[in-house]
Amino acid sequence: MTAVNPRPTGSNVFFLASAESAGSYRVRKESFAFSLLGQAAIVGIVIYFTSCVIRSGPTITRQFPDLNRLPLIFSGHSGGGGGSFEKLPASHGALPKVSLDEQFVAPDVKLPTQMPKLAVDPTIALAPDVKIPQGGQLGDPLSQFSTVLSNGPGGPGGIGHGCCNGVGDFSGPSTGAGPPGLYPAGRAGVTVPRVIFSPEPAFSDEARKSKTQGVVVLMLVVGKDGHPYDVYVQQSLGMGLDEKAVEAVRKWRFRPATLGGLPVATQIAVEVQFHLY
Repeated sequence: MTAVNPRPTGSNVFFLASAESAGSYRVRKESFAFSLLGQAAIVGIVIYFTSCVIRSGPTITRQFPDLNRLPLIFSGHSGGGGGSFEKLPASHGALPKVSLDEQFVAPDVKLPTQMPKLAVDPTIALAPDVKIPQGGQLGDPLSQFSTVLSNGPGGPGGIGHGCCNGVGDFSGPSTGAGPPGLYPAGRAGVTVPRVIFSPEPAFSDEARKSKTQGVVVLMLVVGKDGHPYDVYVQQSLGMGLDEKAVEAVRKWRFRPATLGGLPVATQIAVEVQFHLY
């Protein structure tokens, strides 16, 4: 028979540390103590860094500006265009009077051959708050043609390559870009779109170095889903700030305008202000 040394028995659960001899089971008390301390240190480090991550968790910043102070300017139904079915492109000139009242006379670069019984100034459907250059010979401000007076090949009525008593290459009694089917915000039962998220634009390096400040006016369509569409610059500031303004406004979100409780698309203009503090 072969004698076998029995493993230590007893109520001491740490028999591996207390046994001074037991063949292959012999463990020094110092090694066990160091191992226990090392494991405790590792657990403590894990708990510490875990608590730090929880305390400094990510935060979500949502900017909800004072809607009463938001610089919104409301325009007409849509963009615009027109013409008199002429072969020559529309001639360069200034825009006529802007108004959201009913349009009685469409813009025309040519003087009437007969004096009307009741003189009425030509207008385009745009809010008076939108500041645009006016005065002088009527025409399309974006046209490069100025040799001969022409209303352009569009029509009927208006100036440009588009349609429907406006000025430009689009459709509608207004001017500039803008799809048809837009409603006038704040008029005829249509509510006003409200901004619910408006991150501030960043300064361009060029503008910061030159300390350029001011306001960029952007035209845009607020869709039924509250997203901005067809964003373009109405009043430029330069120094890369126009691009920064467009980039920021494309991230804005609106509560869309409604008509009879249903969301509708509207075209507005917004002022994006750049100030160095």
